[in-house]
Amino acid sequence: MTIPADPIDPTAPAEFPSWELALAQGRLKPEQVATLQAMVDDGKAKTLKEAASILDLEETIIHPPEHMWGS
Repeated sequence: MTIPADPIDPTAPAEFPSWELALAQGRLKPEQVATLQAMVDDGKAKTLKEAASILDLEETIIHPPEHMWGS
């Protein structure tokens, strides 16, 4: 089962352990690359690689479904 890239919960799908590694290996699907591109377009990252690194870091520090935003 494939979990689509979700801008609200951008955690790496189970099909790869790291966004940055999957990007480097060319394993991301077009919609996953679009998630990274949206981060670049929004000014959250300068490159796709940086966006992937940010998502990897967020997964390590903050797991969005478990985090209570605003508390």
